[in-house]
Amino acid sequence: MILRSDDVNYLVYRYLKESGFLHSSYIFQFESQIYKTDREQPNVEPGTLIRVLQKGLQYMDVETHLNEDGTARLCTAPFSLVGKHVCSVKPASENRQNNSNKGRVVVADGKRPVNEDGSNTHGGHTLVHDTNSQAKKYAKSRDSSVSGEVAAAAAANAVVVAAAGNNTNTGGGRSPVEDEESMDVDVPDTERETGRILEGAKSGRKTRLIDRSLVLRGHTGPVFLCEWNPSTPSTLATGAGDGTARIWDVSKSKPDDPIVLRHDPPTLDQRTDITSIAWNPQGTMLATASFSGQMCIWTAAGELKSTLKHRQVPVVAMRWNRKGQLLLSACLDGSIALWDVPAGTLRHEYRSHVGSVMDVDWQDNSTFASCAADRTIMIWRDGDPTPLRTLTGHKGDVNAIKWHPSGKYLASASDDGTLKIWSPTSDTPIIDFFGHSQQVYALKWLPRTEKAIVASVSFDGTARVWDVHANTCLRVLSAHTEAVHCLAFSSDGRYLATGSFDKRVRVWNIKDGSLFKTFIADDGIHDVQWASKGRIAVAIANSQVAVFDPLST
Repeated sequence: MILRSDDVNYLVYRYLKESGFLHSSYIFQFESQIYKTDREQPNVEPGTLIRVLQKGLQYMDVETHLNEDGTARLCTAPFSLVGKHVCSVKPASENRQNNSNKGRVVVADGKRPVNEDGSNTHGGHTLVHDTNSQAKKYAKSRDSSVSGEVAAAAAANAVVVAAAGNNTNTGGGRSPVEDEESMDVDVPDTERETGRILEGAKSGRKTRLIDRSLVLRGHTGPVFLCEWNPSTPSTLATGAGDGTARIWDVSKSKPDDPIVLRHDPPTLDQRTDITSIAWNPQGTMLATASFSGQMCIWTAAGELKSTLKHRQVPVVAMRWNRKGQLLLSACLDGSIALWDVPAGTLRHEYRSHVGSVMDVDWQDNSTFASCAADRTIMIWRDGDPTPLRTLTGHKGDVNAIKWHPSGKYLASASDDGTLKIWSPTSDTPIIDFFGHSQQVYALKWLPRTEKAIVASVSFDGTARVWDVHANTCLRVLSAHTEAVHCLAFSSDGRYLATGSFDKRVRVWNIKDGSLFKTFIADDGIHDVQWASKGRIAVAIANSQVAVFDPLST
């Protein structure tokens, strides 16, 4: 057996990316230089690092509690991956009393102890500390008349039940906003057994699965990004870990081969994951950026217009101004570049952040904001080398920012679990939204200027919809079983789509908070985008892209 540091680093990198820590995974990949390995990376399945750790933990558990004569030592203390394990043995009388209530532990044919119900034990605690496996068994045991999606929700409930049995707090603290504003609901009888299948569901509304979709194949690496052309709703751009972006025409039931936009690495030993793509508002140009820092401008027909050269560091976000002439790029080295695309030149470079820049967004054609891992947000103006304002208040990395369509408000999402609303005339937030129990990764404004409603998604597995004018949480959308890190509103603002690495895209009715439809993919979801004419595009980790219309399927 050979244990290579490159292999360990690669598994850590994959874990970070699969968990939604995209910025952290880029930084780790850059610092560990795993892209310079002399071997081609294996096709590692999602969750490999966790499975390896679980198997190692099980082995340590057995090794620690195995007596010299081969019998198991009775121990009631939980076995953890971190910290020193100290065995705790209950008196025999207490064990007998507990066993009379819970089922006797017996030994058959010299094998390890089993409960009378047949479940494996190791002393007083379960050998395999894996609530997910319990959830899967629970889902498989469901009656065949229950749909696969309800069974999946039952599995989610089994995780909660199993965790509760181990005295694990899975829900986090409830905020005053959630206590006052979350809706009381009646869950339909067919879904009542699933526990928390829908927190915002209305009585009598059942979830429907989307069983018809157009699958786009061609990428050879996980697809990270997708974006619809704003002027041609049947044209879709995608970016993946194979070093290519692609332009697809999905107007036909069987699309033609896509236009392949290839990024060449500066050196042969560098990887070229596509890290950002962006159509200009007019839909005439597509900007693409790679992990190596290469930026390219393409026409809608796929012709290379120009290559923008700045630094050989990952570009994690790009944004066009409304005129479609200036392009912002945010880099992991803390710099922001402003490009004059028609001239193909670097107009300005901004370097005031002391941490990796996570996101940028335009307020108008000349004013923009940036956020970074240094916990700050800065507002800039074209031509001014110093920020107009520096907004402080977050206690963790600021992952995403977005201006309201009117430009009156700026929303920010952070690792501190909060969503903050800012005014461009103040250095402190005007509203702090609490409720998420883990990092808030992304946000989107409802596409209507007369309202100020913003949605956020979090690693706590929920999406929340907030009303800025009323200073309240309107909806808590809870059905995902893993971190949620992408979302998109329909063009009319009636529906919200959320994507997670639980392989689900959930489509929610914003009016009543009900789960409208669900799409199940074969792998984790990296991105969801909603076209102006109803179709949703889904970037999937298995190298595929799915396109479907939730309103007609």
